[in-house]
Amino acid sequence: MNIALTRLKHLHVSAPQYSTPEKVVEALGAIQGQDYAASKWAIGLRAPGLKEVDVESAFLDRKIIRSWPLRGTLHVVSAKDIYWLLDVLGPPTVSKYAAHYKKIELDPKVLKKCYSILSKNLSNQNFLTRKEISSILEKSGIITNTTRLSHILQRAGLEGLICFGPRRDKDFTYTLIEEWIPKIKRAKKPKEEALYEITKKYFDTRAPATLADFVWWSGLNIKDAKLGIESLAPKLTGIQKDDQTYYIPKKLEVVDNKSDTLFLLPAFDEFLLAYTDRKDCMDPPAKKLLTPADDLFRPTLVINGWVSGIWQRELKKEDVILKINPYKSLNANFKKKLKKAVEEYAKFLGKNPILEA
Repeated sequence: MNIALTRLKHLHVSAPQYSTPEKVVEALGAIQGQDYAASKWAIGLRAPGLKEVDVESAFLDRKIIRSWPLRGTLHVVSAKDIYWLLDVLGPPTVSKYAAHYKKIELDPKVLKKCYSILSKNLSNQNFLTRKEISSILEKSGIITNTTRLSHILQRAGLEGLICFGPRRDKDFTYTLIEEWIPKIKRAKKPKEEALYEITKKYFDTRAPATLADFVWWSGLNIKDAKLGIESLAPKLTGIQKDDQTYYIPKKLEVVDNKSDTLFLLPAFDEFLLAYTDRKDCMDPPAKKLLTPADDLFRPTLVINGWVSGIWQRELKKEDVILKINPYKSLNANFKKKLKKAVEEYAKFLGKNPILEA
C-alpha cells in the first residue's frame, strides 16, 4: 500500500466525488482556513468544474463558514456541523490554552465582558472588522494587542458566539454566529455520538492515519481520541508499519505504487496538515523548504503522491502567473501534466494562465 496515494484518493484529490463546496467540506469535516485563498482552492481542487465564485457564493449563502473549531485554528466547516464540532472539540482546546489565557489576563470576568461587548456591537448583523472590534474593546478598557485580540476572538468563536462574516472590500468581518446561520439550531449531540462522527469523518477521508495523527488534527485528548477509534473499531483495519498502527476503514480501497499524477496543492492543505509528520509524502530536505520562518506551509507540487516542489501565484487583472519551483527537472510527461494543472487552476480563478517554471 502506498500511504500517500491512498490519502490523496480518500481526501478527494485524485478521486473527486462531489460537485458543490458544501458537500466537499461536509465530507472532510473541516478544511484548513488560515489562508482564505488557499482554502478556496482546497475546495475547488476537490470538485473539478467549480469556480472561485462558486466557493465565494457558498460562504455568502452561509452553507460553509470559517470558525475555530479544531485546535483553536481557523477552519472551513459545514454550517450544519459547526455547533456539534464546537461542543466536542472546543473544551479540549480551551483547556489547552488555559495557562496562556491566565498569562495574558483573560480570566472569566474579562472574557464575560468581552462577550457582552461583542454581542451588543455585532447584533442585528452589524458586521465589524478586526480593527473596528479592537477599537470598541479598547474604548471599554480591554487591552487588545495583537496576541490578546486574537485569543479574545478565538475564544469567542470556541464558545459559539462569533464566526467570520462577509468581506468588506479586502477586510474580513466578524458576526454573531446565531444571526449568521439562524436556521441552524444549536442542538447538542451526546458526546459518544459526536466522538464517533468526528472519528468517522477523519478516517473516511484521511486514512491511513495513526492515533497520534487523529489527536493532532482534532485537538482531542488521547483518552477521547481512543474512545472515538474504539467506537469505530468494527469498521476499521489496523495496519502495522514502522512500529506504528495505521487505521483505515475496511470499506476504503488502498492504492498501490502505480501512479502518474500531478497536483498543485494549496498552502495548508489537509494532505500535509492532517498528520503529525509528513514522512509518508516528502523527504526531510523538502520539509525544510516548506517551513519558512513564519512556520506556514507553502503551496506544493505533488507528483505521484510525493511533494516534489513548491509554487506561488501572482494575480494580474486578467492573468494569473504561476511560478513553479520543482525540486528536480520534470520530464515531458509531467511538463504536460503541469501545464494542464496550471490551466485548471487559472480556470478556477477565471483568469488566463501564465506558467513560469
